[in-house]
Amino acid sequence: MSPTVCTPAWLDDPAARLARKNAFDASLVYGTANFNQTTGRLASKSRPFLWAIDQVTGLIRSDLTQARRCPVCDTPPACGLFVKDGFRHVKCQVCGLIYVSLVLRGDVLDKYWREEQAWAAVLNSAPQMDLDRLKYLYGLEMAAARLTGRHLLDVGSGSGGFVRLAEEEGWSSTALELNMANSRLLAEQGFQVIVKHLELSDLPPRSFDLISFWEVLEHLPDPRAVLSEARRLLTPDGLILILVPNAGSLVTRLLQDKSNTFGGHSHLNHFDLGSLTRLLDSVDLVALEQETVITELGAINNYLGFENPYSGRSPAFWDELTPELIHQKLWGSRLLILAGRKTTETVSA
Repeated sequence: MSPTVCTPAWLDDPAARLARKNAFDASLVYGTANFNQTTGRLASKSRPFLWAIDQVTGLIRSDLTQARRCPVCDTPPACGLFVKDGFRHVKCQVCGLIYVSLVLRGDVLDKYWREEQAWAAVLNSAPQMDLDRLKYLYGLEMAAARLTGRHLLDVGSGSGGFVRLAEEEGWSSTALELNMANSRLLAEQGFQVIVKHLELSDLPPRSFDLISFWEVLEHLPDPRAVLSEARRLLTPDGLILILVPNAGSLVTRLLQDKSNTFGGHSHLNHFDLGSLTRLLDSVDLVALEQETVITELGAINNYLGFENPYSGRSPAFWDELTPELIHQKLWGSRLLILAGRKTTETVSA
C-alpha cells in the first residue's frame, strides 16, 4: 500500500520553516571561520589544474578543453566576466547564465570525478554530515508532502548521506555515483548503485517518484540532457528535487570572482532563478516550489568588514540583514527547487 500524503506543519508556517533552514546554516550554527576550519574546507580548496595553464593565454591548455555554447539557451559565448584558475567565465546575454565556456574534455573531467578525494573528506566531516542530514530531511519532507510513491533516484550520491536518510524514512533508494571510492562504499552498504552518467544508464521509464540532484547540476557539461533523461524516468506525478549554488545570492554578487563557488574545473554552471527556470522549461518541467537556503552571513559580514570572507570573524555589518530578509529576497547562497512535469501525459516506453 502506498504511503498517505501528509503535509508537515512547518511547510505552511513561515517562522517554523525559517527555523528549519537556520538549523542547517553553518555560519549561523558554528560561525564561518570555525566551520571552515573544523571541516577542513579551506585546506581542501586545491587548484588541481594549475599545472595545465598555458602561460601565453592564461587559460587551461587547449588540448585538455572543449568549447561549449550556453548550456541553457545554446547562445554562443559573448560577455566575458573573468578568468579564474585558467577557466574563462562568461555571462549569457540571452538567459543570464554564468558559465565556463571552455570546459575540461569529457575524459579528463570523468577521470577527475572518478578519483577525487579531497572534497569527499570535507563532506564526510562530522559537522558537515550533521548539517547535511537536517538539510536532506528538509528537502525530503518537502517532496514527500506531494507524493504517494516512495521510489528515489539520487544522482551524485557521494558517500550516501541522502539515500541512507531516505531509507530510514521508508523510501526505496537507488544511488548514482561516479566516484570510485564512494560507489564502492555505497555498494558495501547494500545500496543499488549505478556507476554511469544518467543519460547512459538505460533505466526504464516511469521508474522513480523522486529524482534528486543535491549540488550536481552545476557540475554537468550538458545539464539539459540530464534533466531531460530525468523527466523520462519520472512516474507521471513524479518530482525532481534540485539544490544548486545561487549566482543571484547576496554573497556571490558581493564576492564575485573571489567567491569559492567559482572553480572552473568542476563548477561549470552558475544558475540564478531565471536561468534555472528557463532550463527547466526547456525540458517541459516547471518549478512547483522555489526558495533559497544557506545565508552565508558570516562570509558577507567578513567581506564587508575588510576581512577574509571565509576565515575572518567580523561582527555583523548591518543588524537588519537577517536570515529572514535574505530568504525573502531569494538572496541565499543555494537555490532549492522542487519541479514537476508541465504536462502529465503518459511517458512512452
